[in-house]
Amino acid sequence: MSVKTYTYCGPESLHSLIGQVMASLGYVGGRESRDVGAAITFRDDGSHLYVGCTFTEDGRSWSSEIGLLSKDDPRKIVKDCLIHWHQRFTGHGPGPWGTLIGVRPTKLVHHLFDQGLDEKGAEKILTDDYDVADKTAKDLVAMASLQRPYVTGRGRKIALYVGIPYCPSHCLYCSFPSRLIGGEGEDGLTAFRDAMLRDFDDLAALCRDYDLDVTSLYVGGGTPTCLPTRVLQPLMERLARNFPSVREWTVEAGRPDTAEEGVLTMLKNCGVNRISVNPQTMQQHLLDALGRRHSVDDIYTMYETCRKVGFSVINMDFIAGLPGQTVGDMQENMEIVCKLHPENVTIHTLALKKRAPLFHHDLREKIPPADVTGRMVSLCQSVLAGGGYVPYYMYRQKYMAASFANVGYALPGTVSAYNIEMMEERQSVLAAGPGGATKFLGRDGHTLEKVYMPKDVNTYIQALDDKMARRRRLCAIVYGGEDI
Repeated sequence: MSVKTYTYCGPESLHSLIGQVMASLGYVGGRESRDVGAAITFRDDGSHLYVGCTFTEDGRSWSSEIGLLSKDDPRKIVKDCLIHWHQRFTGHGPGPWGTLIGVRPTKLVHHLFDQGLDEKGAEKILTDDYDVADKTAKDLVAMASLQRPYVTGRGRKIALYVGIPYCPSHCLYCSFPSRLIGGEGEDGLTAFRDAMLRDFDDLAALCRDYDLDVTSLYVGGGTPTCLPTRVLQPLMERLARNFPSVREWTVEAGRPDTAEEGVLTMLKNCGVNRISVNPQTMQQHLLDALGRRHSVDDIYTMYETCRKVGFSVINMDFIAGLPGQTVGDMQENMEIVCKLHPENVTIHTLALKKRAPLFHHDLREKIPPADVTGRMVSLCQSVLAGGGYVPYYMYRQKYMAASFANVGYALPGTVSAYNIEMMEERQSVLAAGPGGATKFLGRDGHTLEKVYMPKDVNTYIQALDDKMARRRRLCAIVYGGEDI
């Protein structure tokens, strides 16, 4: 896999945006000097700020520069210029997403709906103002229309996320800072459990004090089911007691080596009705290479056990673009999906992140080219549509190259309310546990007031009192009418 790089010299306030735009064009980089394929610079002559870029490839270079007026929105101008300049350099027209680079592309469609536009009007804005391809625009508008009942009139209905950052092993592609359960002592797990219980109780008190109704609950990680029962069961029982009005309760049991029948039965008895079984792929040699310490047969066994236990909805995750993966492998994955027929299927595309072991691993060179990954994604879309699945939510990685997105599919009547609510950011989401992000939807219906829990377990435990106090202050402002 060849990697194109870029350098950037300019305002810190635009650094993240530049990274996001360049990643969407297939570049990685930053500020350090190196042999580069693109160099973005800013200069100030005292009256105007200028942004310029030089693209270089195979001994050929192309440069352009533009001055920014004081009335201009620099973020939009810089984004649009870089994308259009790259198109001129490569000779390629706009991609399917046009100039959309955001993580949540359907948010724009909901904003257009809020302004009174109908589906045709929203499609026209996407194609005319953002250069989005016709099919992509239609797909985005159709998805937003399906989501609409879940993002309007939410009032004091909220969602709850619980983060459990433990895993049995570290998958090669994963950048999440999880802790390996095998290296955690009994005292550490007990301290984690007790802190989480305090966190849950504080959230329950907030809900009582401000009349908030938790209707969807998502327990993710990490791999929550890798916790020993003496830790996991009290957590699940406390959630069930504290939030009795939950209608959709998901637990990520993504690693089949962690979820035996006893664990799954306990989850079901607590009220969990949606379970996530995440094989990522169904070829043993790929699972082994990725550091997933389970067999393909383990996946089948876990799926059958989930059916036996009686979960209403089973989700299965797959990744397209894994090192060494072929279109034939993805064809096999989709054939298995058609046989098992889970209610939900989520198709991710590999996003190579600097914190993932894969970023510096030899297997990086075996990541399929973008066109091959694109064929995998198209295959999934076709097979799932033929099986009756409908795409109901999507997101793009912040630094995702090419025209890919992560898409959730559902059989009719089985969409995950939490996934929509979390992704579209149209209602408040409370969060407990390391790495959790509480997001209170402000009085204007758009602004988000946020509280981030530390990702490290020990830091989370130490900072919990301060974080709970800040969370309560923000809740009082948003839902109690107190002044900022």
